[in-house]
Amino acid sequence: MFYNEILSKMLNEEPNPVNKMYLHEISIQWVKFSKAVEESNGSNKEIVEMLNVFRDAITNNKYKFNKLNSNGFINESPIFSVNYLHDLVYVIMKRQSIIDHTGILWGCGKFNMNYTFSPISFNTLEKDLQFKQSTSPEVLFLGQKIDLQYRAVGKRNFEKHESILPLIVFHTFKTLRKENMLYLDNLAGLSKNALSKSRTIILTEKLEKDFIPDLSPTNIDHVCVLTKGSNKEISLEVVGELEKLINEILNEEYTISTNILDTGLITNRR
Repeated sequence: MFYNEILSKMLNEEPNPVNKMYLHEISIQWVKFSKAVEESNGSNKEIVEMLNVFRDAITNNKYKFNKLNSNGFINESPIFSVNYLHDLVYVIMKRQSIIDHTGILWGCGKFNMNYTFSPISFNTLEKDLQFKQSTSPEVLFLGQKIDLQYRAVGKRNFEKHESILPLIVFHTFKTLRKENMLYLDNLAGLSKNALSKSRTIILTEKLEKDFIPDLSPTNIDHVCVLTKGSNKEISLEVVGELEKLINEILNEEYTISTNILDTGLITNRR
């Protein structure tokens, strides 16, 4: 799981004995979440409850960096990252049958895009089409690996390349701000450049004050606000709506409501 990798790495590298003790305390809380995942049997109730317990635990002020004794972790430390939301998505995605399909890739990585043929000259087309592709920034995504083969008509041998198509791309935030939207719109555009049916889902614990994203002029497909109203805890109902959304995307059956107050979801209805 994604957050567990952070904990393992930090425990191995942390020289400060007090901080190491803090990391062990945080690990104990994370184990409770992991156990809830193992025993969930398709239910999100215990998972969401334990995730909220964990979120509450890591906000303990003693874990924040103290200038007087140099104990604790700075705000930018990976321990305070939102990677535990990656694990929430992981739980949902592992229930999907597509995970077992041939060539499927799930996790953090880069997909391919900007496919072009760029031969040195027209006279070299027959011998070398110069296929090129670039890679995206690292994202959390469900991808499909494909083999691309081509040759000039009449030639015997094929050129072969491997490429990864982005099916669903996820971005996670503690607070989604208006200033994030331009960058996210650009990334969503890159994924659609690679695969027109690609979908982008933004998960955020909350929205910036007085900010409701307008997705209509963007390439972003969905925003999921995991807490509802003034509640600071992740909502079981919203997680259920997120799982429903992912199911509907994979089966191409879109019936989900666009009412953020009811579902926690904002959907781009193109």
